[in-house]
Amino acid sequence: MREHEVTLASEVSIAGVLCLPEEATAASPVPAIALIAGSGADTRDGDLVLEGGADGEPPAPGTMRRIAHHLAMAGVATLRWDRRGFGRSSGDVSEVSYDTDLADALACVRWLRDRPEVLADRVAVAGHSAGALVACRVCRDEPGVAGVALLGALSSPIEDMLRWNVGRLQRHWDEFSEEQRAWLSSALPITLLRSEGMERLLEGARRGEEVLVLERNGVTMEMRTVRLRQDLATSYADEMRVVRCPVLVLHGGDDLNVPVEDALRSYTVLREAGNHDVTLLVLPGLEHYFNPVSPDPHQRVWERVSLTAIRRPMAKQALDAVTRWAVHTLGAD
Repeated sequence: MREHEVTLASEVSIAGVLCLPEEATAASPVPAIALIAGSGADTRDGDLVLEGGADGEPPAPGTMRRIAHHLAMAGVATLRWDRRGFGRSSGDVSEVSYDTDLADALACVRWLRDRPEVLADRVAVAGHSAGALVACRVCRDEPGVAGVALLGALSSPIEDMLRWNVGRLQRHWDEFSEEQRAWLSSALPITLLRSEGMERLLEGARRGEEVLVLERNGVTMEMRTVRLRQDLATSYADEMRVVRCPVLVLHGGDDLNVPVEDALRSYTVLREAGNHDVTLLVLPGLEHYFNPVSPDPHQRVWERVSLTAIRRPMAKQALDAVTRWAVHTLGAD
């Protein structure tokens, strides 16, 4: 495996990492996948900067990096990058939206196709979480995408998912011990504030408020609503109907971010739209980042709200599932 720091031009300068199998050369090109991270995973490796993390603790969980390395060992190249305004990419963070994410993803796919080590007709995309929406739009706007992996993808209305996911702290508050509640209030005040203010955020975004401010017990959170407003105006299911290339729908069976029912909905929507090359895989015991979680439901909720589970690395069975699909779909050796 070889990794190269690269910089490419979109509307801004995008910095990333080209990960190549050892055998990839201009004389022996290989298939490739552009890896599109989800919300909060703003730098190339798919790391999340977690509220309440211990000093010196590395970000979690490095999803894009782990996928890239696993694919390289199977003969598939990848490109992963810093979202504009983050890491080494240029651009103004305040102007970042799904539109800029799409522009940069399209630029990355086209850049990959021009690489001498890459087979231009075998370039696919993989999107995790909100990145799955961008991946579908890439398929819409870029002819000839060889395949798309939708990892933990949403297909139901965003309001339903946010109430179920972000509102979880409020629903389970009385089930936590006094010590657990005290820890959450001390270590994760923003998470708690967001959970309590979920309806306020949704109402403000619907009214078109560009910036929302939540306050509680001396804690203040300021949130730009551009993505939430775009989410509210989007039918995630309809975005999938344009995808005509081979698709992998991969979901954790114990995903507490996006309900596992969304995986079946995604599969059904794609099939009903006329795409008959759709693979659906649900992996029991894995969360949204395909990391293992406790089999005990109460403990599983605590691990989610305390951000414990999310620090665990992506399970090998999920990495193997992505790799098997990529090798089969792209014809890697």
